[in-house]
Amino acid sequence: MGGSYCYDGSFAGLLTLLARLLPQHITPDTISIDPLPQQSLFTDVTVVAADELQAEALWDELEQCLTPSCLKLVTRVFLADRPERELLICRYLLLAWQVGKKIGGMLAHPDVEPLWKLSQQVGREAHRYLGFVRFQEVRGGFYYAAIAPDHRILPLIAHHFAARFRDQQWVIHDTRHGQGIIHDRLRREWLILPMTAHAAPNLTGTEELFQELWRRYFKTLAIAERKNLRLQQGKVPLKVRPWLVEFT
Repeated sequence: MGGSYCYDGSFAGLLTLLARLLPQHITPDTISIDPLPQQSLFTDVTVVAADELQAEALWDELEQCLTPSCLKLVTRVFLADRPERELLICRYLLLAWQVGKKIGGMLAHPDVEPLWKLSQQVGREAHRYLGFVRFQEVRGGFYYAAIAPDHRILPLIAHHFAARFRDQQWVIHDTRHGQGIIHDRLRREWLILPMTAHAAPNLTGTEELFQELWRRYFKTLAIAERKNLRLQQGKVPLKVRPWLVEFT
C-alpha cells in the first residue's frame, strides 16, 4: 500500500504526514514538497497540511521509543539537500515503529544504512564549515558572511557562532538555499529566515584595508618551492574559496 504524498516542506509538515503513515504502516511511493509536475491518470497525490499539534504529539511519541542519537539522525537527514530524504526518514521510522530502540544497532539494515550515511555527510559538512565562515564588516554596523553548502546546515552551526560572537551583530547567509542566520547581540538570540542578496556587501573602509593586508600576508608567507596544490585543495575545497579572502 503506497501512494504519492505532498507536504509543505517544513519539519512539522513532514511529521504531520508521518503521523498518518506510521500507525497504518504505509510505505509511500513518493513524498514531494510540491505536487508532481506530471501525474499519472491513475495516481492521485494526497496533500497533507501541517498540523503543529499532530507534529508535536508524534515527536513526543518518538522521543519515548527512540534514543536521542536516533532522533538526531532524523533531524540531520531532514536538513540534507537530497530528493530522497523524506522517503529515507519514513522507511527508517517505519522500522523504528516496529523494533524501537533496537534500531540504533541495526546500521547494516537497508532501511537504516542510507539514512545513517546521509546524516554523516550533513554532519561532516556542518563541522567543516565551522572553519570556513569568514565575516566581513559591512556598513550598517554588522558583520556578514556568505556560504554555499551542499546541505541546509545553518541550524547545525548557529549555536557555535552565537556562543563565539555573542557580543556582535552578524549574519551568515546561505546563498544556495536562500536563507540566513541573523544574530541579535542585545537579545543574545538568533533566527533563521529566508534571505536573498541583490548586490555585493558594502564593506567598510577598515574591512577593505584589512582584507588587502591579509592577501599580501598570505602571498608573502607562501613558499613557491613548497607549493602543493593537491594538498591545498584537500584542506580547502574549491567550492568554499569564493568566500575566503585569501583566494579572491
